[in-house]
Amino acid sequence: MFLIFVLLAIIATLIVVGIIRTLVLRRKHDEITLPTSLPDTQKAIEKLQHAITFKTVSSREEGETDWDQFTQLAAYLAEAFPLCEKYLKLESESEHNLIYRFTGEETTALPGLLTAHQDVVSANDEEWSHPPFAKTLEEGYVWGRGSFDCKLQLITILEAFELLLQENKKPKRTWYAAFGCDEEVNGGNKGASLIAEQFERMGLTFSILLDEGGVVSENYINGIDRPIAVVGVAEKGYMDTHLSCSREAGHSSTPLMPTALGKIAKAVTAIESSKQEARITKPVQAMLRNIGEEAPFPFAFLFLNLWLTRPLIMFIFSKSPTLNALIRTTSVPTMIEGSDKSNVIAQTSSAVVNTRLLSGDDREKTVRHLKTVIADNEVALSVSRYEEPSKESPTTGEAFAQLKATISQIFPEAIVTSYLMLGATDARKYQELCQHIYRFTPAQMDKREVHRMHAPDERIHTDNVGKAVAFFLSLLKSW
Repeated sequence: MFLIFVLLAIIATLIVVGIIRTLVLRRKHDEITLPTSLPDTQKAIEKLQHAITFKTVSSREEGETDWDQFTQLAAYLAEAFPLCEKYLKLESESEHNLIYRFTGEETTALPGLLTAHQDVVSANDEEWSHPPFAKTLEEGYVWGRGSFDCKLQLITILEAFELLLQENKKPKRTWYAAFGCDEEVNGGNKGASLIAEQFERMGLTFSILLDEGGVVSENYINGIDRPIAVVGVAEKGYMDTHLSCSREAGHSSTPLMPTALGKIAKAVTAIESSKQEARITKPVQAMLRNIGEEAPFPFAFLFLNLWLTRPLIMFIFSKSPTLNALIRTTSVPTMIEGSDKSNVIAQTSSAVVNTRLLSGDDREKTVRHLKTVIADNEVALSVSRYEEPSKESPTTGEAFAQLKATISQIFPEAIVTSYLMLGATDARKYQELCQHIYRFTPAQMDKREVHRMHAPDERIHTDNVGKAVAFFLSLLKSW
């Protein structure tokens, strides 16, 4: 009985300590100030609509990308943003990449860099409510492939430049804009990598880099009503693993079991059923602290007392695909191949497994995990593409503080926090040129809208076009 009493007393003490810590660390919500009036963005909306009509679909296969579409897009941008074309356009040393330089008032300050990509993923017309490469404006949304990813960023950056030029004004410091051509398929090997090499030859380094990334997310965490603006300070790593198995081929009427395809199917099922170890990395720990400081009490208690609540947070996050990806390396089968005829047993079958690596994990550790899970020596593994997790950018200092202030100005109701970017972006190609790399798209949307990004019916609300222009204008004037 005495031991039970002692145990209860310890638990009660821990809870009291947690409550006191929560009350001390929580911030009092500031009075929300509505943003200043947004610029007239009807022209920006029309320019985005027009930019979507160019089918700048990039392909991994050499010769399958229609580069003429990129040429046509570049010609349209020159027409739509004549002052940018006349005064800011720089010659790119690599084909189909676009670079601009806007000289600022403080010429001795390190310049900033804004990035986006011109290319988009493919789209099947039959799966869409509206044509994916048309100028559709319905229900307050611009519809089409690239409306969000990533022509919103590209068009609104140039629109902010153009508006300043129309007013005969300069940004506070010099800003560059760089738009690569192959982010979606090659990780920037023809786009951002070559632009970064050109910048290096020019002797450039940057005070801040802002690429596409997190958004102002509604219902990011169920139970927290305020939207959360998530700014990526690091990216998970990327790895494609090719699985293959060869066995006796034959006719389907006299099958010899197990088949090569059966073994591959068993392997991918095992991978889907397994999980790598969960852990809270520095970017995620910072995210929890930032949200906890402004969240309602139950969440504040959870997020501000990791020393006590870590196992519970791990459990809760593991139940959500998005949150689960923040705390562990994930592997998922994305492609599978067998016979090309229904009555033929393939001699060789294969699959591709895509892995997104948490900081601290690497190629060797991941391959060991996959081999252990598959547990079949007849299934061969080979890594076809690997990029290690990116460096982590600081959340202290003037650059991040100014970015955070700009987000709060345009989205005053949002909790602003750093976070771990789950996808790969062009930003990692510039790591040697900038220590303050952040990934944020100035748009407010819920999870369903975000999930349209590479899916049918991608769209962006027209309000977000106006807010994005206002965001970039504010950043150019203040940093």
